[in-house]
Amino acid sequence: MSTGDSSKLQRPLGVLSFFRPRNSSKSAKSRPSSAGVLSPRLTARSSDSDESRSNQSSKSRGRASFKGLMSRLRSSSSVTLVEGPQLQEADFKQIGDWFTGFDRYDQLVTTVISPDPTYPSENFTRISKILSKNCGGRFIHGLPEALFDFALLWCPAGPLKMKDNCEPTWSWTRFEGPVNFPFDPTNSPDLLNLPRSEAEWFFKSDIRQYHIGRQSDLYTVRREKDRRLRIQLPPYFHASRGHDASTNSNTLRFTTYAIPAQGFTAEQLDYDEKDIPCCHLIHDKKLCGVIMDFNASISEPCPTGPFEFVLLSRNLRGEPTARSRRPVIPTNHPSGTPIWNGKRFIWDQEVADFDEGVFQPGPWKMLNVMLIKWIDSYAERVAVARIHEDAWKQQKPVMKDIILQ
Repeated sequence: MSTGDSSKLQRPLGVLSFFRPRNSSKSAKSRPSSAGVLSPRLTARSSDSDESRSNQSSKSRGRASFKGLMSRLRSSSSVTLVEGPQLQEADFKQIGDWFTGFDRYDQLVTTVISPDPTYPSENFTRISKILSKNCGGRFIHGLPEALFDFALLWCPAGPLKMKDNCEPTWSWTRFEGPVNFPFDPTNSPDLLNLPRSEAEWFFKSDIRQYHIGRQSDLYTVRREKDRRLRIQLPPYFHASRGHDASTNSNTLRFTTYAIPAQGFTAEQLDYDEKDIPCCHLIHDKKLCGVIMDFNASISEPCPTGPFEFVLLSRNLRGEPTARSRRPVIPTNHPSGTPIWNGKRFIWDQEVADFDEGVFQPGPWKMLNVMLIKWIDSYAERVAVARIHEDAWKQQKPVMKDIILQ
């Protein structure tokens, strides 16, 4: 993106139309968003009951907000849900690969570190060193560089407050409050149960290279290329990596496709009478995706801009199989867009993240994108979203250089 003329980066009128707060009333009939779309309500009683496996779901202007996973089988034994496994430092010493390593990292950040503001930072530092030694790669602002694509897709699991700690907006370490990783394929049994003959890849990155640091002294993030991870990365451009010291920089640089956020609206979702950190994404009155945050959080007034969606990656969408039984680990989730209920991911339902009457379903149709806002010559992360590929292409994306801080 050209940054020579800062006047071009001022917010155009109406670009924040979908970031206006919704009506605070709890009445479904009195909760219009900025686009006049009613926020949906869930009618299924509980995600863990037999009734929740029905097709009952909340409706908004004729759209289903959630859908049941009908082919899921229950375990024959009684299942006790684990609300928060207390992972210890010793649990990481036996890990020797990043497939297991990121799964445990996900659990640690989601269930132990982020919900607890008093968690000792030195404990995470020790665990990070163990994972780096056993699995390879370093940590960059709390994100493992080996699986940097997964780590960038962290999302709020509750209200977040920005810390004054000089960390970058693209890392969860900048914020105080619970976060999770709803698109981590290592925590999706639906995908893990698929044979390689049916799913060669679980995850595809659309970023050739991520760079850290100043333009004159770049460090290239060293992502893991082990085929056992079933991650498809674009062909690498063999550039010099610069000096390791540059990883301390807050500046993340990459080149990708982008579209303007203007014209999109957000519609707050709630589950079991409570708002969840997920909104429907609407464009031209069509449900085309989801944005993983509370509408109230992304609707705060902002004097900067413009706002854009930038392409990061895409996940395989796998249907539940007979072997995909309800797990006991709270970070396990379906392969689509899962529902976080405050303590764990719901196993028997997922968010209806696009209108199947308008957009064609497909295993790779949903794109993982980041909503950013430009501030002069650099941008800040606002939220992670998912947009259907057809809706994305309709906006005529263009290639841009992204500079995140």
